[in-house]
Amino acid sequence: MSDFEEQVLEGLFKCRIHLPNVSHDGGIIGAAVSGGADSVSLLLSLCHLFKAHSIPLKVITVNHYIRQDSESCGDVDFVKNLCQSLKNQGYDVELTVCELEKGQVASLAQKKSIGIEAAARELRYDAFDKFIEENRLKCLCLAHNKNDQLETLLMRFLQGAGIDSAAGIPQVREKYIRPLLNIKRAEIERYLKQNNITWRTDSTNSDTSYLRNRIRSELVPLLNKSFSGWDKAVLTGAQKAADDSEVLSQILMLEEDQLSWDDTFYEFPRGLQIRLLLKLANNAGCSTRIPYAFLLDVCDCAKHADNYRRKVEKRFEDLCFTLSERGVSVKKCPEVQKEIVFSAIIEKSGFYETPGGRVFVPEGFSFPLRIRSCCPGDEVETADCGRKKVADVFSDWHVPEEKRQYIPVVQELKLPEQKIVCILGSSFGYKDWIVKNEKM
Repeated sequence: MSDFEEQVLEGLFKCRIHLPNVSHDGGIIGAAVSGGADSVSLLLSLCHLFKAHSIPLKVITVNHYIRQDSESCGDVDFVKNLCQSLKNQGYDVELTVCELEKGQVASLAQKKSIGIEAAARELRYDAFDKFIEENRLKCLCLAHNKNDQLETLLMRFLQGAGIDSAAGIPQVREKYIRPLLNIKRAEIERYLKQNNITWRTDSTNSDTSYLRNRIRSELVPLLNKSFSGWDKAVLTGAQKAADDSEVLSQILMLEEDQLSWDDTFYEFPRGLQIRLLLKLANNAGCSTRIPYAFLLDVCDCAKHADNYRRKVEKRFEDLCFTLSERGVSVKKCPEVQKEIVFSAIIEKSGFYETPGGRVFVPEGFSFPLRIRSCCPGDEVETADCGRKKVADVFSDWHVPEEKRQYIPVVQELKLPEQKIVCILGSSFGYKDWIVKNEKM
C-alpha cells in the first residue's frame, strides 16, 4: 500500500467507513468520477484498497453537455476506457454513465434563477441520489480535496458567507463522503504520475471570469508567497465554525414544515434571529440566497417592541416575513415586489452591500464610480469595441427577468459619456463583464 492509499484509507475511516466491516456485511460503495485528476486518483486508490476486501466498486460519471461535445464526451470515453482497463486487471468495478439532455442545465438555470454551474450541480446530485438508491450503496465517494476546501472557504469568506457556509465542505453528508478532503492536489498528481495514469483537464478551469478560478490562480499563490501558514489557520477557523454551527442547530430545532416561531424570537441575539429566519425561509420553499442586508433589516425591526406589536411585513421576492406580537412567520406571498432601484457613489475598490447581496468592485478604474441597478437601454462595451445591451447580456447568461434588477452595473463618472464599465454577476452565480479587461 502506497503512502497516498494509506491517506485515503485514513480518510475512509474518518468518514466512518471500516473496510473489514463493509466486506463482512456485503456492502457496496460507489464513487463519482469525472476524469479529472482528483476523481481518477480516487478511483484508482479505491480499487487497490477494495480488492483486498472483495468489495465491489460502483462508478458513476455524468455528462452535463455544458461544454463542447468533443470535450464532455471525451471525458466520458476516458472514464469508460479507464474502468474497462481496471476491470481487465481483475478489479471489481462497474461503470454507469448518466447522460443529461442537451440544454437541460441551461433550462434549469433559467427556471430556478441560478447560474449554469449551480444548475449542473443540482442535476448531478439528482443523478447521484438515484444511483445510490438503485445500487443500494452504503455511501458514494466524492473527490473533493484539501485545495478544494481552501478555495471554497476563501470564496465563501469573500462572498460574506454565514457560519454554516464558513464551515466549508463537510467530510460526511448523509450518504456522501469525501475521503480525499485532507489530501493536497500535489499529492494526488504525484500518485497518478507514479502509477503512469493520465487524467483529463476541464478547459473552464483556466477561465478567470469564475470567482473560484481567480482565487486558485491569483489569490492562493499570493497567500502562499506572503502569508506562511495561512492554510492551516483557515482550516482551523472552518472547524471552529462547524462546531459553532452544530451547537446553534441544536438550539433551533424546527420541524420541516414549520413556518413560524413564537415571541421568544425577540429575545434572541441577532445571530440566532438571522439563523432562524433562514431556516423558516427554507421551510417556506426559498431556494435562492437571501441578502444579508435584508435579514439585518428584519432584525432591526425586531429590536423595537412598538414595531412588532403593530405588525410589520418585509418582503423578499415571493417571501413575506411577518413580525407581530405572536412572533415571526415566513410564507410565500402572491404579490412579488416588481422593481428594485438602487444607486450609490463609491470611492474605491472593495465589497459593497446591494439589495441583491454583497458584490466586489475590482481595481483598475478611475474612481469615483456609481454602482446602481440596471436601467432600460443600458449598454456596455464589447471586446471588439462594439456595444451590447445589458439586457442582451442577461439573456445570454439566462438571467430571469425578476432577477435582473438585483445585478448591479458600475458606471464611470469622470468622463462625459459615463459608460458602464462593469456588470457584477459573479456574486449571483453568473460571470462578471469587465470592460477594462475586454472579457466576460
